[in-house]
Amino acid sequence: MHPLVDLVLPRRCAGCGAPAAGLCAGCRPTEPPFWVPHPTVSVCAVAPYTGGFRTALLAYKERGRRDLAGVLGELLARAVPARQELLLVPVPSTRAAIAALGGDHVRRVALRAARVSGVRVAAGALRFTRTVEDSAGLNVADRRRNLAHALTARPGPRGPAALLVDDIVTTGATLAEAHRALAAAGWPVAGAAVLAATPLRRAGTGRTIGSAQRTGLA
Repeated sequence: MHPLVDLVLPRRCAGCGAPAAGLCAGCRPTEPPFWVPHPTVSVCAVAPYTGGFRTALLAYKERGRRDLAGVLGELLARAVPARQELLLVPVPSTRAAIAALGGDHVRRVALRAARVSGVRVAAGALRFTRTVEDSAGLNVADRRRNLAHALTARPGPRGPAALLVDDIVTTGATLAEAHRALAAAGWPVAGAAVLAATPLRRAGTGRTIGSAQRTGLA
């Protein structure tokens, strides 16, 4: 098959390359979502950022596999609690990332997850107020400094609580800043749902992110 045809109508698993549309059974997470330790917000992740699922997320985020938005949205919906008064708030991409990647990849997944979960999306609730560095290669302290007061939120609505949505949690600095911005604007924050959690070791605990008891977001 011509490679251009395969790009438009992918017929191989984005995780392992096996003949399958989207994600094959071996690369699709099957375990329940799990808690990720975070100092300021309750975070529920769909799967660890490893193996075929990691490869698939990179393909979606950086290599143009937009066809994965549907399946990733369905997976993310598993980490969304069954609440009527809830708004999904995607963590925004920077302007540079949107230009480079051809759109806001987290927002696309959040919209799909909202359809499955029967909740609404507050797209544009958060925005960057200044330029930030690419977080790749930055340590925990540098990520926090890089993102400190970099986000602002529009005034929160009465009633619905915000559920932050992001693709990957690494150090937790992005979610912490998003939570700060929402809280400052009067939003009640129910927690956060992410697609994957990186297996970083937490200092002093001997445990890795993602090693918490697997459960749904309460």
